[in-house]
Amino acid sequence: MSSGRDFPGARRGWLLAAALVALLWFGGLELRGLFDPDEGRYAEIPREMLASGDWVTPRLNGLKYFEKPPLQYWASALGMAAFGEDEWTARLWPAVSGFLAVLFLVFAGNRTGPPGSGYAGGLVLASCLGFFISSQYLTLDMGLASLMAIALGAFLLAMGEPPDAARARRWMLLAWAAMAGAVLTKGLVGIVLPGAALAAYATGYRAWPLLRRMEWLRGGAVFALIALPWHVLAQWRNPEFLRIYILQEHFARYLSPEHHRPGVWWYFILILGLSLIPWVILLPGALRRLPPVSADKAQLDVDRFLIVWAAVIVAFFSLSASKLPAYVIPAMPALALLIGRDVARRGGFATAGPALLLALCGALALSFGLVAMGRASSIGDLLARYVPYFEAGAGMLVVGGLLAWRLGRVTRTGSAVALSLAAIAGAQGMILGLHQLDERYSTEHLVERLIGEKAGFDPAPPFYSVGYFDDSLAFYLGRTMTLVAYRGELGPGIDAEPDKYVATLEEFERRWRAAPEAYAAMRPGEYEALRAQGLPMRLLALDTRHALVSRGTQDPPVVSRARRDAPWMARNAR
Repeated sequence: MSSGRDFPGARRGWLLAAALVALLWFGGLELRGLFDPDEGRYAEIPREMLASGDWVTPRLNGLKYFEKPPLQYWASALGMAAFGEDEWTARLWPAVSGFLAVLFLVFAGNRTGPPGSGYAGGLVLASCLGFFISSQYLTLDMGLASLMAIALGAFLLAMGEPPDAARARRWMLLAWAAMAGAVLTKGLVGIVLPGAALAAYATGYRAWPLLRRMEWLRGGAVFALIALPWHVLAQWRNPEFLRIYILQEHFARYLSPEHHRPGVWWYFILILGLSLIPWVILLPGALRRLPPVSADKAQLDVDRFLIVWAAVIVAFFSLSASKLPAYVIPAMPALALLIGRDVARRGGFATAGPALLLALCGALALSFGLVAMGRASSIGDLLARYVPYFEAGAGMLVVGGLLAWRLGRVTRTGSAVALSLAAIAGAQGMILGLHQLDERYSTEHLVERLIGEKAGFDPAPPFYSVGYFDDSLAFYLGRTMTLVAYRGELGPGIDAEPDKYVATLEEFERRWRAAPEAYAAMRPGEYEALRAQGLPMRLLALDTRHALVSRGTQDPPVVSRARRDAPWMARNAR
């Protein structure tokens, strides 16, 4: 490949690469159980939203849950309404939104230039291990990152048009709409982070003329029309909403270490570097080869704005008292496009370094897996069953990295595509093997043994969760439970509706003995203790983490599969 202009000339090849990436991207969503707590939580909330018909007040286990806004809940509930309640429909929104972020980055990068930078940046983003893995795991972070990436791309497109052009206005309004969607996904960070990046860039480079192109009035109106109605409705229906949502879940979570998620100041720098594998090795060169700063302050310096965007996100979360690895994902599209622009200016990918880095990471993983296999007796049966999948994925990283390194001598584009597919395939292989760990982190198999696959537990009889709460259990049962002597993250919801809670084991025992039919979930140790005390219980299902018991002798009451499938499937089932 001799110039950046070679990229658009190979559209068929890029479309084939995109199709292969999509196959790997979406092919594994169904093949493992939902892990507790995050995946169970973010599957159960939309399931309850769909079941109740209340699209304003999010609920977890029947209790008000104002930790996050509802956009992803809405999207997941619509997916469940269309295709049924399943692992793949629960994970569909993170996967779709992540893939859309890649596609929009391709579009925006190609439009803003240099020619082909979008293709290169999109390929980099899709195959960064951290970004791909995040698209496969059910949290809110990928939805936030996707909408922020769309806001970033739309802003770059607007800045690339003449100031008075109608297209500039439309792109800027899209940026405002995407920021509103980000706020509806994960709160105020959806506008605070883009605003902070713009302020930092304008201040650092004295680019004040750019602020006049922001469409403040129209954009603010679009933002308000999208973001405000739900917040107003939620407060109107729930007087405690703003106190919990703003004070507790925004400011207290950011400033307080009470969530026990500490980290050193360089925590996110390390996480970002690992997440960008295998392409992180190209980043220092892209930073060294930045074009000179433009003297025209009314013209956006795209490369430096991308750097500022990523730096602001990393700095913001580094200052937080609560840190999780996925918080850094919104920085990745900017850095991927920065690398893509450098690749396009240089006339093609330099894949030798990334390919050897991927092979090295795979070799280290292989070595780790071999050590684990040698200690199979000490790591437990579940981990021992997972190790072969881990080794297979690591092997794909090694073979794919070496193949890409070899191809780089013949075709740099082919080498880059092979490297990207190898990274995604290897990571997907490791992820799929997590199905072997379902018993430790998910209740899928436990519930299937109890009531069958995709059936639901009848919501009529009382069902208690004693001394703990597993979010995935509620999803797989298809019903809520009454918490006993456990509050956890559901404390604010319990305070709002205390009648839905049993505060003590003594009260639970009284209700249990009085009920002709009742069911409960508890830890195996709790089951043994209560059984030793003479509490009448029939053991229905047991694994290493859960004991499901009943009060009576009847079989567990279930609802038909049609009730849990999509409406059109339910009609056909009748």
